[in-house]
Amino acid sequence: MVAISLKTSALPNPVDVTQQEQIVDGYLTLTGNYPFNGDTVAFGTLDAIKSGVVPTRVEVFEEPPAGTAPTGYQYTYCPGTTINNGVVAILGSLGTQFATGAYSAGLLAAVIRFRAWFPRGE
Repeated sequence: MVAISLKTSALPNPVDVTQQEQIVDGYLTLTGNYPFNGDTVAFGTLDAIKSGVVPTRVEVFEEPPAGTAPTGYQYTYCPGTTINNGVVAILGSLGTQFATGAYSAGLLAAVIRFRAWFPRGE
């Protein structure tokens, strides 16, 4: 089950295509429960991504609106074997993993962004 949904950002051009790679900016929305060792991210569900291979790099970060406190969690993308089975691990204080189970209200409300680099031509 895929619990994290994806959408591209509203930037004027959320997809940057160079000769060697495609860079995609977007948002992650957490839903449901956090599974042990990370929640699945299926990049293949985004029409904007023209690559069918595992991203070479993914940054995941919070972007709280002005006047809103960040949750303080850190996000790490762990690549899978396909474009659809990588996971985002969520780490709390001292690098401990978020507890398996329901997401906190703060995480469900957080504005979480990603930037992913995909090889071109595959």
